[in-house]
Amino acid sequence: MKLRTVAALGAITLGTALTPALASASQPAIGDTSVFATVPFPGHPFGVAVDRDRVYVWTSVGDFFAGMMGNKVRLDRGMKYCEDLLAKNPKNAEALVWHGGGLLVRAVHAYTKGDDANGDKLWKTGIEEMNNAAALAPDNMKVKIGRSATLIGYAQSGWDPSDSQSRVLLESALLDYETVYRWQKPNFIRVPIHSRGELLFGLASGWSILGNDRKAREYLMLIQKECRKTPYEAEARRWLARKWPLVIQHDCIGCHVSRSG
Repeated sequence: MKLRTVAALGAITLGTALTPALASASQPAIGDTSVFATVPFPGHPFGVAVDRDRVYVWTSVGDFFAGMMGNKVRLDRGMKYCEDLLAKNPKNAEALVWHGGGLLVRAVHAYTKGDDANGDKLWKTGIEEMNNAAALAPDNMKVKIGRSATLIGYAQSGWDPSDSQSRVLLESALLDYETVYRWQKPNFIRVPIHSRGELLFGLASGWSILGNDRKAREYLMLIQKECRKTPYEAEARRWLARKWPLVIQHDCIGCHVSRSG
């Protein structure tokens, strides 16, 4: 699942605004969405989910989003933030999953420059870090989201169906996203609309990439129910009206960051 074009990097932000993955406090109870509030975010039509009881480090997360969109200086700054956290606690799963995602971005930059050897090394290490984060914190919703959103986004950007490793990674990301949905389902209506839409579209897109049209259509129909009278519902209807089988390509609705900074 190697992505060799920087132009597609925006896809890896798919769904990552669902929870603040670099927040330092303890994990909320599974299914408890009462901690979430929607706050304004410049250029973002729906706002993003934040935790009322935590100090959210906007700059660090913003650096990662900017880095994913091609801003190397801000990516380096975000990576340094994670590295400082990991120096204090190597088992900080949330910092590790973000750092692993940052290494994938650096791998793409290396591939773009023709440095395949370094790209392969960065890619391998990044995947290992994200997998290790998932193993360290199997019940951490923020870790599941950070890893799954990144892998699903990369699959949208460049997919080799003959790559067995890619298939295993993507399926594991989708199963984790389904776990997140299951945890949040009892109070899903209280989750901000952006978070609902991106999570469900990530599932619809990922399953369509794997050729599971039944699941993909089920999630599109769920979007119509859970995201009524929003751009998500309109987009889901457009996909359902098309000729199947197909691969669903969804761009995150909203703008997380600017490229400057």
